[in-house]
Amino acid sequence: MIEIKNLVKTFDDRSVLDGINLEIPEGEITVIMGGSGCGKSTLLRHLVGLLTPTEGSIMIDGENIVGISENGMNCVRRKFGMLFQGAALFNSLTVGENVALPLREHTDLKDTIIQIIVKVKLELVGLTGFEHFMPHQISGGMKKRVALARAIALDPKIVFYDEPGAGLDPITAAMIDQLILDLSRKLRITSVVVTHEMKSAFRIADKIVILRKGKILETGTGAQIQNSKNSYVQQFISGEPDGAIPLMQTSEAYLKGLLET
Repeated sequence: MIEIKNLVKTFDDRSVLDGINLEIPEGEITVIMGGSGCGKSTLLRHLVGLLTPTEGSIMIDGENIVGISENGMNCVRRKFGMLFQGAALFNSLTVGENVALPLREHTDLKDTIIQIIVKVKLELVGLTGFEHFMPHQISGGMKKRVALARAIALDPKIVFYDEPGAGLDPITAAMIDQLILDLSRKLRITSVVVTHEMKSAFRIADKIVILRKGKILETGTGAQIQNSKNSYVQQFISGEPDGAIPLMQTSEAYLKGLLET
């Protein structure tokens, strides 16, 4: 479904992505993880066509999006949905109008049909009857659900998730994880989740990819990652303040680390 080959991105001679090779299987949930500055958000921006790599290719559903025209990229974007970190709802629109937005922008469907689709999508995320609510009238977790309903409005093959549990309490975050699982299985969606939440990753992932310094450090199932022998992976999982990444660091060591990326 998605194949990334030799992906490199440099900013001012610094490699943010350094030779990424990755296959994301169709119909599965792939979680991309790593510490701050590891390149996971930059990788996501490449996958959705917001950045152009310095080198390499990105195949989505058999089409290389690197160097593609804007019209061509717009056609590819119709194949995927996006759940943004902050939900990114339009506060001046109702819940139903937010979900309907991609349908109005990208289809010629009649309003009656759009309203039916909106109702179905909201039901799928557990928000039956919320069409007429305004974003300020619902909780943060509900806003994420609305954003998810909008992301699947066009029946995408792929959904990209940027920190889906960010800013949510543990129970609500677990509910969002369950929705990701349910929608991926019921709708046979290929899901790509960028997160730093370990509990979430182990709950939902078919495959976990850990990045460090712009490179893939390790990939595997949740069990394989938990049993990794890599000291950085184990520190990342446990959240220990000292280890492969030291608690105390000199400016010289920090600069050396940057130059090594």
